[in-house]
Amino acid sequence: MATPEHVDVLIIGGGPGGTPAAMALASAGTRVLLVEAGSGLGGTCLFEGCIPSKIFRETAARRHEVLRAGEFGLRTGAAGLPDVDWAAVQTRRHRILAGRAQGALARTGTMPSLEVVFGRARLTSARTATIDTPDLQRTVTFDRAILATGSVPVSLPIPGADLPGVLDSTQLIEIDAVPRSMVLIGAGPIGVEMAQIFAMLGTRVTLVEVADRILGPVDAVLAERLKNRLIADGITVHTGATVASIAGEKGQLLTSIAVDGADLTLGSEVVAVVAGRHPNVAGLGLETTQIRSDRTGVVVDATLQTDEPGIYATGDLVGNPMFAHWATAQALAVARHLLGAPVEFPRPEHNSAVIFSSPEIGMVGLTEEAARANGLDVGVAEYDYRADARAQISGDTDGLLRIVYYRGTHRIVGMHALVEGAADLMGEAALAVRRGLTTEDLATTIHPHPTLTEAVGLAAQSVRN
Repeated sequence: MATPEHVDVLIIGGGPGGTPAAMALASAGTRVLLVEAGSGLGGTCLFEGCIPSKIFRETAARRHEVLRAGEFGLRTGAAGLPDVDWAAVQTRRHRILAGRAQGALARTGTMPSLEVVFGRARLTSARTATIDTPDLQRTVTFDRAILATGSVPVSLPIPGADLPGVLDSTQLIEIDAVPRSMVLIGAGPIGVEMAQIFAMLGTRVTLVEVADRILGPVDAVLAERLKNRLIADGITVHTGATVASIAGEKGQLLTSIAVDGADLTLGSEVVAVVAGRHPNVAGLGLETTQIRSDRTGVVVDATLQTDEPGIYATGDLVGNPMFAHWATAQALAVARHLLGAPVEFPRPEHNSAVIFSSPEIGMVGLTEEAARANGLDVGVAEYDYRADARAQISGDTDGLLRIVYYRGTHRIVGMHALVEGAADLMGEAALAVRRGLTTEDLATTIHPHPTLTEAVGLAAQSVRN
């Protein structure tokens, strides 16, 4: 029997929770083995989530802009709306994804102490693992490990959920045509984004959510305004709805729901179950170690170390928040920790995120609801983008900015925006929350005109005055 090979750090998962740590460690000369079960580096975000959906959104938004050409003094001509070549859209997606994955692999190839293997790794004890590839099985020993296997779509126990034409979020990305009608079950970020994308592409969309509102922990005021926008754009929204069953056949599906004391049947070509994702612990071999996991993910301490000393977990595997940039921040923090460098591990109250709805929602830190639930005495400064010069110029005035701050010190604990372009405001927002800036700091900062970021200073001025 061959002697197992040894590495300093084994990393299982080549997405944003694994690859950045591998590169940081290898840059310092640590011998790292990075194992990825998929076909390329990039993880859920690149292949199944944020990147593919934004590629679709770009196509949908550009088509939708043609509808508004008259507002800007343009005539569409006899041709009218452009047809959607969905095969070309999917080809473009594959090209962008392949390019990004190849770029990441090329960067790892410049590091002599980093080896990347495409296969499935499984822990066999606290310091050993097997790696299965199409060609062979390898056994490795390691000093430390990072688990970063991401997440998989949630499946719901709905009768008929296994019928042809009923898709999960991963399968929805691979859909081969734009359907004429679609029912989306789940109004979280994935559901809302996909509802608007396909609606802009011409699909008749119905969005079904079991909770009383869309987008769960998002600022309630902004979530309600976005719901009204969905409805105004022709999307049917059912909140507080329970899905009883799905019946029929592909192309003629019937979804039965109960809402507001009534039973409804929704007909559609496609049903997509997009009720979120859960940590991917299957097949990791956790049972051969002391590592614990529950329905929220792998259990870790403040340094992201599991119950097995020397083994860490990052990203979606440890539960919410499930964002690529959050996973990367955790991965880099663990790498610094393993290298013995001083590090402050990411804190959820400093996290930033964007929902690429139309208009976008950007969020950093605590919402007003969350702050008050934690017993904080906070105020909220608001700015309505209907009065904003840049928003008026772009024709996207449907928006609101909300800054949450301590009443006593005016220190900012959260910033949330609903406006097309909100994503580009979140850098300043993240810095303000992370560094504990006050509304006075923002009010006295000179913001360029005419830009959406002026709203930050103007909202902050309302607190000072």
